[in-house]
Amino acid sequence: MKNVFIDLGAYRGLYIRRFRKSTFYRPGCEMFAFECNPHVRTDYGVGVTTIRKAAWISDGELAFYVSKKSPHAVQGSSVYKEKRTGNLDTNHPVKAKCIDFSKWLKDNFQPEDNIILKCNIEGAEYDILEKMIADGTITYIKETWIQWHWQRCGIPEERHRNLVRKLNEYAIKQHRGYGDLK
Repeated sequence: MKNVFIDLGAYRGLYIRRFRKSTFYRPGCEMFAFECNPHVRTDYGVGVTTIRKAAWISDGELAFYVSKKSPHAVQGSSVYKEKRTGNLDTNHPVKAKCIDFSKWLKDNFQPEDNIILKCNIEGAEYDILEKMIADGTITYIKETWIQWHWQRCGIPEERHRNLVRKLNEYAIKQHRGYGDLK
């Protein structure tokens, strides 16, 4: 059994650093950082495998929207053109390579592995988690830290509530914020 920490939307690695100092960290833990924003420096330190692709529901390429003022903006870039925060430049998206996250999980891990998933991907969490539920890879995840963005991305509240309800049906420990990683 592997101990694994996966950071979707790793940005500058704040939660990777917090995870390393937390009680959740285990020596020998494999760590993966997904960050597709080409403007973000991704030096996450020793022991972290960086994947410069967007976690998504398929392999390929997609439009990725970054801030008009600063591509490094904290408000978060997104694959959702409809995202209302972050002052996104919706007229000039950058192209980002994407990876089928469910397939990547299946290809690299087993359901019995202890996988912790941190997810702050500005709306894409809905598509990815819904696909994981549909194809069964959600059972690979033992704990989550998810930053929900339904209100910022025009995602209907009913879709949000249905996804949270479905996640609650699995034996996944869900953390409601990042407080435990401080």
